[in-house]
Amino acid sequence: MKNQILIVSFVLALFLSGCNSSKKTDEVASYSYEEEKVEMSAELKAKMPDWVEEGKICYGLVVQITEDNVPVKGKAIKAKVVQIGEDAVKMKALETVSLMEVEGCSKMGISKGETWDENDGDFYLTREEAINRLKEMKVYKDSGKVTVD
Repeated sequence: MKNQILIVSFVLALFLSGCNSSKKTDEVASYSYEEEKVEMSAELKAKMPDWVEEGKICYGLVVQITEDNVPVKGKAIKAKVVQIGEDAVKMKALETVSLMEVEGCSKMGISKGETWDENDGDFYLTREEAINRLKEMKVYKDSGKVTVD
């Protein structure tokens, strides 16, 4: 008899708690969210080409710089525009690019899937355009160490 009362009490408690959760479900279902579209700052917009938009596949630059901010060497990298913010454009690497591979040294480059914030406006539609920019900067390094995983 005690077991039956205990089971009935337990089922009744579950039933009553279920009634309260349906109110919360209705509340969640009626919730609405308005997404705000973030616009680039005027300074960033001046640096960016007109064709840059979220989801666009393009090419960027991976450049090694010294402590004094002097560029030493660089390579082009295929990337995707993930998000456009007010002060930067979030990019995602679609390939792995290594500037230097020396045993015992830390990685110098970027791996497929890594993201970074681009705020210098280094966007190019083709790899050739990106390489030409690196040649103009006199930092182009071609070692063939670009991999698409």
